[in-house]
Amino acid sequence: MNHSLIRLAALSALTCSAALAQNDDCSTAIPLTADVAVVFDTTAATAGVPFACASGGAADLWYSYTSTGTGTIVTVALCGSTYDTALEIFDGDCMAPNLLICNDDSCGLQSSADVMNAAAGITYLIRVGGFNGSTGMGTVLVTEGTVACAMPDAFEDSDDCATAFALGDGTYPGLNVEEFDNDYYEVIVANGATLDASIFFIDAMGDCDLYLWDPLVACDTNVAGPGTGTGALAVGFSASDDETVTYTNTTGADQTLVLEVDMFTVGGCNEYSLTIDGSGPGTGGIGTNYCMANPNSTGMAGSMSATGSATALDNDVTLTAAGLPMNVNGYFITSQTQAFLPNPGGSAGNVCVGGTIGRYIGAGQMQNTGASDSFSLAIDLSATPLSMGFGTVMAGETWNYQGWHRDSDAMGAATSNFTDGLSVTYQ
Repeated sequence: MNHSLIRLAALSALTCSAALAQNDDCSTAIPLTADVAVVFDTTAATAGVPFACASGGAADLWYSYTSTGTGTIVTVALCGSTYDTALEIFDGDCMAPNLLICNDDSCGLQSSADVMNAAAGITYLIRVGGFNGSTGMGTVLVTEGTVACAMPDAFEDSDDCATAFALGDGTYPGLNVEEFDNDYYEVIVANGATLDASIFFIDAMGDCDLYLWDPLVACDTNVAGPGTGTGALAVGFSASDDETVTYTNTTGADQTLVLEVDMFTVGGCNEYSLTIDGSGPGTGGIGTNYCMANPNSTGMAGSMSATGSATALDNDVTLTAAGLPMNVNGYFITSQTQAFLPNPGGSAGNVCVGGTIGRYIGAGQMQNTGASDSFSLAIDLSATPLSMGFGTVMAGETWNYQGWHRDSDAMGAATSNFTDGLSVTYQ
């Protein structure tokens, strides 16, 4: 959905000649090209005005970069340099430079800074120096790309605890979060169950943290504050890649909780994927949900559940597809093979079963949601549909189920969609 910046910092990309004191003044700034690292050496340079963020700064050199896109992000990085660097970026001109950002330490003792929402044709002035008198050799690299958070992900607007998007177990890739737009997800943890949730991201692109809240007690870092000791049930709070929270419900009743993904970096945005394991009400349901469903025309993603018995000989299983539009037709499909095929045949959803697929489309099996958001079917385990004929579910076998339904796109055109998948291992 969204595109991350391409950062090319390999030493093989360095230019052959170091820039020395010929660009010691703003008026002689050397133009830079995106994705081409340039070697510099400040030991022969002179000091200009003090740096705002680097204890006075040190001898400096000047560069410039002219943006080629609009709404992009321009990153200037001194990462990998041999000394404690400092960096400033300006717009305007040398007669009246306007400081946009000053950075001392972003990648270790080296500097990196972003210009958000750059405009095509604008020339940015770049001053490279050091912390508190430090000088040395290094590399300056400019990259320009699309803003990671320019487009909302599939679960917006889940912008506070009250609008948390309900999710079940599964892996949800392609999500993004920014400083003033944290993400919130509702999960149900059954009494006695353990919830494990993780987010996977690159910390250097923006530091994300993960919180689990009981909204009846406390909720939202914008209210309770960041870090530990805020009343959260569990916190993943570090300055490294990825975060995980684990929580066991010992309250004696099911709990409806909220996961919050918080962007800790000031002005930051980042992409991440989310995994959830252990969610779902303790209602006697059978099976395990898997595979991500795309939101349908209601804005919600359809979900599967099953009640009854996982003992094959009991032949007592009722499937339910919920979170669907009203007054749409649908039916269930089944297979012993799990798969993930996005948008088959132009559908708006994802197929979560593969191999030999059976369809519950016999007499009385096709369903309609009517005035509700769901449909259900009591299935006969001794007459499970196959691609040809029928089969009998046996103990030890795992069968996967999914709901298909009619839907419409944002323009009202007819399409179809799918729920998530449900896997049942029979005894």
